[in-house]
Amino acid sequence: MNRSLSPFMKPIGKGLMWIVTLLYIYPILLVLLSAVKSKSELAMHPFGWPKKWTFDAFSKAFDTMHYLRSLLNTVGIAAISVAGVVLMAAMAAYVISRRDNRFYRGMYLVFLAGMIVPFQMAMIPLYKVLQTFHLINTYQGVIFIYLGMLAPFSVFILSGFVKGVPKELEEAAFVDGSGTYKTFFRIVLPLLKPAVTTVTVLNLFNVWNDFLMPMLYLSDSHKSTITVQLSAFQGMYNNDWSQIFAGVCLIVVPMLVIYLFAQRFIISGITAGAVKG
Repeated sequence: MNRSLSPFMKPIGKGLMWIVTLLYIYPILLVLLSAVKSKSELAMHPFGWPKKWTFDAFSKAFDTMHYLRSLLNTVGIAAISVAGVVLMAAMAAYVISRRDNRFYRGMYLVFLAGMIVPFQMAMIPLYKVLQTFHLINTYQGVIFIYLGMLAPFSVFILSGFVKGVPKELEEAAFVDGSGTYKTFFRIVLPLLKPAVTTVTVLNLFNVWNDFLMPMLYLSDSHKSTITVQLSAFQGMYNNDWSQIFAGVCLIVVPMLVIYLFAQRFIISGITAGAVKG
C-alpha cells in the first residue's frame, strides 16, 4: 500500500507546517521588536514595525536588573545544582538499573512519584524545613531544594539509558580488577555522554528560568537571580513593557547560545532514553 501523500495533499501539508512555524516565531519576533521601541511608540503601535530603532531599554534594563550581579548569582546556583544532581542521578540510575530486586524497583517508583508532585504542594513545608535549619535566604538552601526537585526527572532519563549499556563491558572490567566506582566513572559514565548532556541542559533551563523558588527563599536583593530581578519593572499601577521585553532578551540569550551548541545531544539523548527504556 502506497502511504505517500498525494500531489494535492503535499502543498496543504507544507502550508500547515509554515503556519505552525509562524505561530512559534511570531511571539519571539514580537518580543524582539518591542524591545527596540520607545515606550511611547510601544504604547501607540504595539504590533507594528519599529519606526525608530532604539536600544535605550537594553541599557536601562541592564542597570535596573543589576545584570552582572544577578547573572553571577544565577550561574552559581545553576552550576552547582545541575552538576550535583547530574552526578548523583547518574550514580543512582546505575545502581537501580543494575540491581534487579524489589528494593531497587521500589526506589525507581519513588523517583517516578517525585515527578508527579508539583512544587506548589511542597513549597510551604520546604520553607519550614529551611527555616528550621537556618537556610532561609542562603544559596545553600536553594541549591538543596533544586537537588531534590531535579533528581526524579534526571534518574528517569539516565536509568533508561544505562539499560542500553552492555553489561559485558562492566564484567570485563571486573575481571581485570576494576572496582565498582572505577568501572562506573571510567566505562559507564563516558558512554552516558548524550544522556548526561540532555539532563544537564534541560535541568539548566529549569533552574535558569525558575522564578518562584528564588523569590520565596532568597529575600535579599543582592542574592536574587536574574528572573526575580525582571520583576523590578512591574509596578502596582504601571509596567515598563519596553524594559520588560529588553530584560527578557537579556535573560534568554545565554540559554539560547547553550541550546544551539547542545541541541544535537539533547535530541539524541531523549530518543535513546525513550527507546532503550
